[in-house]
Amino acid sequence: MELTRWSVALVAGLTLQAGAMAKDVMHTADVGADGKVLRQSSEWILEIEKTALDNYYVQYKLVLNPRIIQRDPGFCSVSVIDASSFDRQLHGQAKVIGKPVAEHVNVMTQLVDLTGPSGNNSLAFQVMCVR
Repeated sequence: MELTRWSVALVAGLTLQAGAMAKDVMHTADVGADGKVLRQSSEWILEIEKTALDNYYVQYKLVLNPRIIQRDPGFCSVSVIDASSFDRQLHGQAKVIGKPVAEHVNVMTQLVDLTGPSGNNSLAFQVMCVR
């Protein structure tokens, strides 16, 4: 009898845990240096607003689709995928700026440790957000 009670409690707990884990959703997108969405896992990005500050950085504001993203992403990550030149491969960096929210995610790209002015810091990148 004691074993049956523990078994029922264990199965109930595992069922609730599996249900909570099954709700996690991952969204990915490839974004070109020009700020255009090249590919995305679902239509989770409506538009991208690009703001450039020459010789310093470029900020991309990814405006999210409220039909797909109803709550703040739990985690977002970004990686540079720009292979258009050796300098962009070696010196290109990207990062998520601030806390991702349901309305938008901000990404910054820049070329670091170049000799002289970096010029255009626009870089292609891949972004992933999980909820």
